Amino acid sequence: MTRKTLVYILALWLLSWFVLSACQAPQRRPLPAPRQPNAAESGQNAGQQAKQPIRVERIYRQVQIFNGKSGIYAKNLKTGQAVANHEHDIFPTASTHKLVVALAVYKYLYDEVDKADKREYDEQIKKMMTVSDNPAFYQLLDELEKRKPRALTQVLLDLGLTKTRIHSKEAWRQFGYHSVTTPYEMAKVFETIYQEQYLGKQKSVILKEELAQTIFKEEIPRFMSRSKVMHKVGSLPGILCDVGIVDDGKDQILISVYTKTKRSEEYASNFIAEVSAKLYQELRSQ
Repeated sequence: MTRKTLVYILALWLLSWFVLSACQAPQRRPLPAPRQPNAAESGQNAGQQAKQPIRVERIYRQVQIFNGKSGIYAKNLKTGQAVANHEHDIFPTASTHKLVVALAVYKYLYDEVDKADKREYDEQIKKMMTVSDNPAFYQLLDELEKRKPRALTQVLLDLGLTKTRIHSKEAWRQFGYHSVTTPYEMAKVFETIYQEQYLGKQKSVILKEELAQTIFKEEIPRFMSRSKVMHKVGSLPGILCDVGIVDDGKDQILISVYTKTKRSEEYASNFIAEVSAKLYQELRSQ
């Protein structure tokens, strides 16, 4: 066999080996292209236009650097888009529990009393909503315990609130506070008021107007001067929270922020105001 023939045979063998190896090697599948969630996945109703993805990075960055514990839940009530972080963690309600007491009085007690008592209840609820009056809260709590002792529990059952406890010995034993909730569950309470179905239009409108006339303007409303804000703030030593709805005439943005910190109340107030502004900007229609 000549050298030329040997070289030719070797070349054919090498070519055959490379072809066979290529055929047996696993093929790399292309990665799936990113997609936008459809209406069902994003919680949108049919016919609503999909909004651009929410840029949550700057919101989460602010949450992560907060010196303490925080929980947030926010949702555009028109599109269903939401942002949440530690929304199911338990926090003391502080004065946001007054929302649940107002619901219980209007739902299960108000229609069974005479006109004089109705006027008194209206006045006490107004004080709770506008100036967060504690004597009014305890007066209505006494009325509920005397006349409808199951009313508060029934409201929690009606709304499906599994972690919220109002003026509860169980909550005191477990958490060291008589009333506890989560950012998500208290947002659900506020949305219930806003949607007007649970209490009916007349009582709901009264509550909404009172919540828009509160004297407290430092948390959710601070950077919302061009919008109507209905909200209820709560504070205890080391605790500050606010839950409400920003209505700019086009969108209604539900916001619930709870904080627990050893820093000053001003520090927590600044955090709630700033993160609320970011949540509104990201969730509103562009």
